[in-house]
Amino acid sequence: MELKDKKPYLIFGLVMLAASLNPLSLYLARLLEIVRVSFDMTTVWGAGLIGIWIADELFRKGYAKSFLEFNFTTRGLILGWGIAGTLVSYWYFPGPFDSSVVSTTTRAIQLITFVVAGLIGGIGWYGMTNVWKSISIFAIFSMMASMAEIFLELGSYYDTNIYSVYSISQFIDTAYFLFAMAFVPSTFYMVKWLKDLNLF
Repeated sequence: MELKDKKPYLIFGLVMLAASLNPLSLYLARLLEIVRVSFDMTTVWGAGLIGIWIADELFRKGYAKSFLEFNFTTRGLILGWGIAGTLVSYWYFPGPFDSSVVSTTTRAIQLITFVVAGLIGGIGWYGMTNVWKSISIFAIFSMMASMAEIFLELGSYYDTNIYSVYSISQFIDTAYFLFAMAFVPSTFYMVKWLKDLNLF
């Protein structure tokens, strides 16, 4: 295990959380779906960086050895994909998503869940090999592109909006945004994944 200083992870993670969890960003997220999705991602990724720092601190200081051993043995997949992935995915089903926009209490629960999911996902990331890290990033951006395509189909061709709390035009704009964000990283990490596997 390469023991580089992970303090920058903590700092960047806190900055990302501050950027996404302040009154202005929360207000804008209620008005614009693109902003909402962006800040949700920033919250999870920021907490994820902090989770990596926490895992590194535990490892350096010899704490929670059995927990970290479990994480390394499972390649971080149980924590990163099983738990964190499930927590985040739940809030993007139409019912919970719409409820989190109209209800302040539900939104607070959602944001807490995102932070917890990010922390757990970051700890999971710490236990992943380079191959699984590349696969994970590739899978995340590929799923974003797939969702963008589905949203575009629904909104543009069938005039259907699964997140009714926002307008259909915002639904379509968000789909384009997700597709643009996912296209280049998914291609890059697909190549990196294949290189990590020594396939070329």
